[in-house]
Amino acid sequence: MKASIIICSLNRPEALKKCLDSIRAQTYTDHEVILCQDEGNLVELKDKSWRKAKGKVCIFIDDDVICDERWLQHIMHIFEGNYWIVGVTGPTYVPEENLKNRDIFRGGLFKKFYNWFFLENKHMSPGKITSCGANTYGANYKTKLSGSYQLVDFLEPPQFAIRMSVLRAIGGFDLEYKGVGEWCDVDLCYEVAKYGILFYDPRVKVIHLPVQDKAIYEKRLETKSRYQNYIRFAGKWIKPSFKHRLYRLFLKCYFVAKGRKWV
Repeated sequence: MKASIIICSLNRPEALKKCLDSIRAQTYTDHEVILCQDEGNLVELKDKSWRKAKGKVCIFIDDDVICDERWLQHIMHIFEGNYWIVGVTGPTYVPEENLKNRDIFRGGLFKKFYNWFFLENKHMSPGKITSCGANTYGANYKTKLSGSYQLVDFLEPPQFAIRMSVLRAIGGFDLEYKGVGEWCDVDLCYEVAKYGILFYDPRVKVIHLPVQDKAIYEKRLETKSRYQNYIRFAGKWIKPSFKHRLYRLFLKCYFVAKGRKWV
């Protein structure tokens, strides 16, 4: 069973080299790498890239991850033996020194409130979407929960695998997602889950090394598209509620305060 690994990368040669080196070191060798280094809308780049793939499993990874040497072997073993599993992911551990580059790890008392109210104390669980439409981030930490086999609501965006037959059946990504493409992967997972199980396996692990890259950071400051992406996702998949309206208001205030070019 051949695997197709999709990587979109732009002007980050050092991170990309580490990522590719970890792929070359894989114990499972029946794979191809499709590298997209074009500029443009990220969801469109991902969508056109998987359509070039020849494998039976399509795997999307970020260019700033380093894969465990048996990462691919575990992914393919899961798909080969379990036809009801249509998507696979695993831990995306973020080292302590890199946590400062991720907004979700900051906040002090407010972070505690956010975890309690919006994440419903599920923040340390991998791959969950709470009732208000917020996503958990437990896969980034080495904990008992992140080290457990489990079903998930979505596959971790830095690394996830989908059966090619299912990807073709759903028609790929929703191309209405814009900018840095946030929520396009989660939206894809909800479509994929119509065909089977999304599975989190702690052996399918990578180290995620998010950096404060200037070009990427500038794009993330254009926050209007990020908010609109969430609204598109929520409009399709999240049941309206008072808490959800509060979460939407929180996100809008956050993005307006953080961003630029909000017109």
